[in-house]
Amino acid sequence: MGSSTDFVGHIEIDPPLNDAEMYYLLAFAGSRHYDRGDPYTLPGNPTAESGEGVATDRYNRPPHGQPNLWCDWQVCWHGCCITWSGKEKSYSMEPWLRYVIDHFLREGARASGDPRFDEFTFDHVLYGTLVGCRRDNKELFAIKVEDNVVTRAVITPADPRYRDYPPLPYESEIDRQDADRIRRRRRPLPEESAKVVPLAPR
Repeated sequence: MGSSTDFVGHIEIDPPLNDAEMYYLLAFAGSRHYDRGDPYTLPGNPTAESGEGVATDRYNRPPHGQPNLWCDWQVCWHGCCITWSGKEKSYSMEPWLRYVIDHFLREGARASGDPRFDEFTFDHVLYGTLVGCRRDNKELFAIKVEDNVVTRAVITPADPRYRDYPPLPYESEIDRQDADRIRRRRRPLPEESAKVVPLAPR
């Protein structure tokens, strides 16, 4: 089943990303990173991709060098920072952040020289702190970035007793808001609602 971690904070990007960098990294965060043969290739529409016609072992295997199937670091719409995407069960946050910095952002990044990234500047410096709290054992830790170097520091050690405890109030509230958003997305469109025939009054 896995466990969820809640994160707060963000990592600054200096100078801010340009449009090409921002749009690519938004698509990168929204894509399933399975073995396509090229780790930089992304689908035209990540949300519509189904994996149909792809062998199961490839669809469940990340490309060489990528930590797992999903990168849950997402840039903001101004391109000035990067933070947690808000998705549940986010894993390998530090390795993924190192990957994004080392491949797409810092000076001399690995994608530099690839003609697909001609509009990237490869001159970004990242710094800041993101704090995470694991739901299963309440370990509190900080992901820190200074001059593009990513480190992790434990603030409060894990306590296995919490595995049998009910959710904390803020965790319940986050889950309630997520459930409300899902319900709103599933509401019928106006034209669909118009097709509903009301019941006769009793």
